[in-house]
Amino acid sequence: MADRVAAIKNPVLQKEIAGGCHLLAGLGFPQELINAYFTMGILDDSVTYQVAVAEYTRRARLEGERQGEQRGLNQGLQQEAQSLVLRQLPRRCGQLSHEQELAVQALPLEKLEALAEALLDFDGPEALDAWLAV
Repeated sequence: MADRVAAIKNPVLQKEIAGGCHLLAGLGFPQELINAYFTMGILDDSVTYQVAVAEYTRRARLEGERQGEQRGLNQGLQQEAQSLVLRQLPRRCGQLSHEQELAVQALPLEKLEALAEALLDFDGPEALDAWLAV
């Protein structure tokens, strides 16, 4: 196929056909084989290729933004839960030790939420230690 495309005398037509072949080859052949016969430069002038690249770039950017927003939201929830629990614990358990503070700060969000509920029944620092040990 590459020999037949190379034999086309009109350079514009040759490039257009080569680009089309390159795109269609991607539907049924491994990338290594395609790379052996076609260069990526062939596709640079293809309007279809440029639209596809722009669309995939847009989708990737949107997905990256969505993931970033989700990470930010999760981080904010984590920090707020941690802050709330660390403010409430001294009221139920007295002054926390440095080790207790570190243990609470290391908890994932789900555990912080569970601790926020459990601490309502705490009657001293031993209750926190027992809860953290579980």
